[in-house]
Amino acid sequence: MAVTTSQAVIYKGGGRRYLTLRSACAAEARALLKTRCDCEYMDYGGSIGGEWLTCWYHEDERNAVLMRRLTGGYMRRFRSTQK
Repeated sequence: MAVTTSQAVIYKGGGRRYLTLRSACAAEARALLKTRCDCEYMDYGGSIGGEWLTCWYHEDERNAVLMRRLTGGYMRRFRSTQK
């Protein structure tokens, strides 16, 4: 078996390279949500410790809807610029 080279379309999103448009758009959506995240750490002091207070971006149902909408929007935007 010989080693050969070939060219492929690579999509960039979220600071990485992906083979599919959907995964690149999902990474871009995750990066956008990560910048909007306002989770904070509450320290109780002393030896008690603390806990992370999560923001509403981390709720599973809401996050799934946001990811689906943002991914679809990024895909539509990319395809409209390609025509």
